[in-house]
Amino acid sequence: MNIIKHNLLLLFAIVSFTACERNTSYEKETDSKEGAQIFIAKANRGIQNLTIFPYADTARTFTFGAGIGALGYPANNINIKLAIDHKALDSLNAIRVNSALDPYELFPADSYEIDKLNLVIPKGGMSSDLVSVKYHSTKFNAEKSYLLPLSITEASGYALNPTAKTIFIVAPKLEEMPAPTAGWVASASTEQPTGENTGLASAVLDGNLSTIWHSRYTAPRSSFPHWLSFDMQTPIYVTKIAMAPRQNNANGFTKFKLEGSLDGTTWFSLGDNLEFNPGLLSYQEYPITRQFLKNIRITMLEGKQDLTFLAEFVVYKY
Repeated sequence: MNIIKHNLLLLFAIVSFTACERNTSYEKETDSKEGAQIFIAKANRGIQNLTIFPYADTARTFTFGAGIGALGYPANNINIKLAIDHKALDSLNAIRVNSALDPYELFPADSYEIDKLNLVIPKGGMSSDLVSVKYHSTKFNAEKSYLLPLSITEASGYALNPTAKTIFIVAPKLEEMPAPTAGWVASASTEQPTGENTGLASAVLDGNLSTIWHSRYTAPRSSFPHWLSFDMQTPIYVTKIAMAPRQNNANGFTKFKLEGSLDGTTWFSLGDNLEFNPGLLSYQEYPITRQFLKNIRITMLEGKQDLTFLAEFVVYKY
C-alpha cells in the first residue's frame, strides 16, 4: 500500500511539474518568430460598419489596434506599419460586382482623418496602441457605400495573419425602411364611424389593405377638401411616403397636398398639387426633401366624387 501511495505521489509530482513547465513557456519573452503572427484586432470580425445616421456636424471616431498571436511574449518592440490597401478594395469590389452588388467607393479624402499609420506592440506586450479614425458623416452620399481598407504592410519581420491583416471600414449606404407605426395617433377632418363601410383614420396605419379610412357619408356628409394627419410622437428622418388606394373602388381622390411639422402646430409644404391614381391598386410613392418630421398631414383636394377613402399610408425613413 505504501509503495502504491509513493508511486501515486511521484506521478502527481511529475504531472504537476510538467504542467508548470508547459505553462511557464507562455510567460517567457522570446526573440523567436516561429509560429507567431501579427493581426489587426477587429479584422476577424468582418466588415466594420460605421455609424453614419443620424448625421452629425461633429466627427465620430472609430478605433482599432494590432496584436500578436505567439508562444510567449516578444523580447523586443514590434513596429507595425499600415497603409490604405487599394488592391484589397479592387478585390472586394470584383466579388461584389460578380454578386450583382454596387462596388464600394474609396472614402472621400475630406471625410476622414487617421491619426497615425505606425503602431508598436511593446516588448513584453501582446497588443499595440490604437489607431483613431475620425470621420464626418455629412461627407458621405447617403445613396452610396464607401470602403476604407487598411492593411499591415510590415511588422518587424513577423508573419502576418492572412485573414486578419486587413480591416475593412465601411460607411454603408443608408437603406430606406417603413417606419413602425406603433403609438402613432391618426386623426381626420372627417371619418365614417359606423355603417357598411366603416372607415376610421387609424385604418390607414394597420398594414391591412382590406381596411380603409372613409370620409363621412352619413349626415352630416362631408366634401372636399378632406385631410388625414399623423402624429408620429417623436421626430423621424423621413425620406418619402407611400399610399395604397381602396382595393375595390376606384372613385377616390386624385389630387392632394402634403405638409409636415415638427410640433403639430406650424406646418410647411412637402408637396402641392400631387397626383394620385385611385384605380392603381399598388402602393404609389412620393419622395420628399429628406428631413426630420414629427407630424405629417395629407390634404385631399379633389376626386371623382365628394367622398373619398384610403387603404394605407406608409412613411419611409432611415
